[in-house]
Amino acid sequence: MLSETIKLRLAERFAAPLTEFHKRRIVFWHDEDGEFSDGVDELDLPGVSVIKLTGSNNFAVKKLLSADDLTSDYLVYDPLSYEKDQHDDWLLDIKFYSEDFRADLVSLQMEELLVEPSSAMRKTMKLYSKFLDNKDRKAKLKRIGHTYQTPLQLHIDIMAVLCGINGGSAQDVIIAVLSAGLEKESNDALINIEKFGNIEAFWQLVQKYPGYQNSDDRPLSELAAHILITALSQTMPASALRGLERFASDSNKAYCYQLVHEWQRGDGSGDLEEICHYVERELRLGDRFDKTEISILLKSDTFPAINESILKRYFKEITENVIKVEDIIGAVENRRTAAWYALTEDYLESLYYIAKMQEFYLSHIDGFHIVEPVKVWKLYTTDAYEMDSHYRHFHFCFGNTLKSPNALLEDAVKKCSDVVEGLYREWFLKQLTYTWTKAIASDLESLGYVSEINEQRRFYNRYVSPNVSKGNRVFVVISDALRYEVAAELSETLSHATKGTATLEAVQAVFPSITKFGMAALLPGKEVSANEKIDVFVDGNPAVSTAQRGTILNAANHDSVAVIYKELLQMKKQERRELVAGKEITYIYHNTIDALGDKAATETKVFEACYDAIDELTAIVKIIVNDLSGVNIFITADHGFLYTYKPLEESQKISKQTFNGDILELGRRYALVSPETNADYLLPVKTERTIGGEPMKGYAPQDTVRIKVQGGGENYVHGGISMQEMVVPVIVYKGMRTGYKKYVEVQNPGLSLISESRKVSNLMFSLDFLQKQPIGDKVQPCNYTLYFTDEVGVPVSDFQTVITDRTSNNASDRVFRVRFALKQAQYNKNKLYRLVIANDTDAPEEVEFRIDIAFADDFGFDL
Repeated sequence: MLSETIKLRLAERFAAPLTEFHKRRIVFWHDEDGEFSDGVDELDLPGVSVIKLTGSNNFAVKKLLSADDLTSDYLVYDPLSYEKDQHDDWLLDIKFYSEDFRADLVSLQMEELLVEPSSAMRKTMKLYSKFLDNKDRKAKLKRIGHTYQTPLQLHIDIMAVLCGINGGSAQDVIIAVLSAGLEKESNDALINIEKFGNIEAFWQLVQKYPGYQNSDDRPLSELAAHILITALSQTMPASALRGLERFASDSNKAYCYQLVHEWQRGDGSGDLEEICHYVERELRLGDRFDKTEISILLKSDTFPAINESILKRYFKEITENVIKVEDIIGAVENRRTAAWYALTEDYLESLYYIAKMQEFYLSHIDGFHIVEPVKVWKLYTTDAYEMDSHYRHFHFCFGNTLKSPNALLEDAVKKCSDVVEGLYREWFLKQLTYTWTKAIASDLESLGYVSEINEQRRFYNRYVSPNVSKGNRVFVVISDALRYEVAAELSETLSHATKGTATLEAVQAVFPSITKFGMAALLPGKEVSANEKIDVFVDGNPAVSTAQRGTILNAANHDSVAVIYKELLQMKKQERRELVAGKEITYIYHNTIDALGDKAATETKVFEACYDAIDELTAIVKIIVNDLSGVNIFITADHGFLYTYKPLEESQKISKQTFNGDILELGRRYALVSPETNADYLLPVKTERTIGGEPMKGYAPQDTVRIKVQGGGENYVHGGISMQEMVVPVIVYKGMRTGYKKYVEVQNPGLSLISESRKVSNLMFSLDFLQKQPIGDKVQPCNYTLYFTDEVGVPVSDFQTVITDRTSNNASDRVFRVRFALKQAQYNKNKLYRLVIANDTDAPEEVEFRIDIAFADDFGFDL
């Protein structure tokens, strides 16, 4: 019996208006399974003749419809199926101008899911009756929103639903299955496909795309190995993969490479990482990579073990005192834009800074043979400070490796740290400090400071007063122990991250280079003195606390205020504005570096604190400019510091027994003694400090030697006369508002294609790009993403990254060669494709290309 729904649908069909030029309606009711054969006989449609095909009356029906009766409406019930492209169907020509009707469940489902009503699609739909029985699964398939004209996309989307993903491609399904685990028995995605889908369709998918031939006894791990090794073969020569041929499919390597490339950069990269490590262990790829030339490894990034092999090789050479500077720098730059960089980032960056330290060493291999203090000062403030910076960056990265060590690299990088100590402490610090000490010894003994070099004690008169006298408001940010090289990085950050300009200068610290004297030196006043407890006074006023320093500032200019950075940060915007309202001078005291470095328990974190200080000081400058309308800002410090990762040997420490008189105050890098006290092996320093009118006498260790004192903490020190302690930075920052005539917007350096050809004839190829401008004050490093698209913007290649961070004025040093891999697909040589050059801020640039590759994408399904 026919349902009322079917009768109603047929009645509506025949009652509908005819299309243009049609005088009657012929409807073919297709029912290959004959589900409604009995019900058709009882069907009553007014004005409609019903014909039932039997297989033997086809010719008679053809004659009736095409010759005998050309005006009546007919419903032709067709329970027959035709193979071989319907060559046996006598009524095929009539069907072309008639209408189709289906009333079976599959037809209704096909109509609901926007499936083309063809025999091939009906056959595919019948494979998934169990899947379609479930409303939730069917709803998820419907939400994907595809229309289906061929079986392939329907197969893929049903598998996607069963894998828990929202549609996609064959690649997405394969990734989802492998991400669910390498054991077939516990792989939920594969179990769902087998239970509710069609497992044969999945294995045909895998055979057609990655080229993997499945059998019941083959584990999923072999599919993973096949895909990964095939992908690797795209960028690594066959000679490096001998013995692994069974895992590679030459005709599918482009597809596998693209699959892995996109998986690496997707949300499931964590799953891929585990799979890669499994395959590495099973196939002993680490040993293979260790025997492969680094130049070959640098072209590939399929496995994390590639980076580990590169690092092991270079670390081993470094421990043998072979440091290939250019090779290492090039390798690290290569890996920064490759997959799996984050897994060994700190090891790679440690390697990079070892190379930079060696580069500095090679450029000054003859030492520092300078006798004039001013020239030594200039050497440090323009060039040599970078060695301190490289050392700091190395130990920051090295410290991160200790928090999450890699078993293969842990000992190797620790051995390299010994080489670093040799370069830094035993060569750089000794050579530079010896040269500096020798140059300034006579001045320190006779004057207490180095002549012809700007003094910290003149800071207020040199920087603050002249600006105030011109009617300018001045903000002074004093960061405790902000070393010169850290300030150099801060200055660059301010230039790139803000609208203002930052200029780095330097003044020499007072002796001893410790907080209480350095802070006092930055205040107005004529005389700095101390009492018996070595409490510091400026013109007789105590200068230890922030409130006391504020009092001294107000004595010189009553429109002054002093505040601690953390208190300012906690204030609301209006409270900040009220604090500085009407003030000509604002001193802000910041303490992040010294707060950690001066404590034995935390001194090893001093380089981490340097990074924090840069972030915090950048933030306070933005607050001053944006919230407080500050324009004239000076960032300085009370002193610098010395830090070495490894403690000094006992032979490099001096006992306080070397003093033969009264010691007033003793630090690891300085001594304040009574006038009659003398000391061997130490450098005398004249001081202007007095106790009750009597002058104090100072002594400082030479080289990096420490004085033995009680208590922990000897790696981080200050108070002495090394350049790291004495060179105090002064960043002169000029805030600029938008529209100011001299305002220069921070810009990206630009990246342009310089390869001449605009035609691609291989799936893998390379192009050359030029970084248009060198990095400078207002030209900031930038990450560019490069990829190819078709005419409508769909990506057809992998995505590559170029980091434009080169500072050379020589254009040839700013050229990048980038390798691309096109997706395995059919390309039309007559259509235009586009190379996209994009970053996060500028409008993308597009360059038109032609792609002419003799390749056909034929991934038909047998099901």
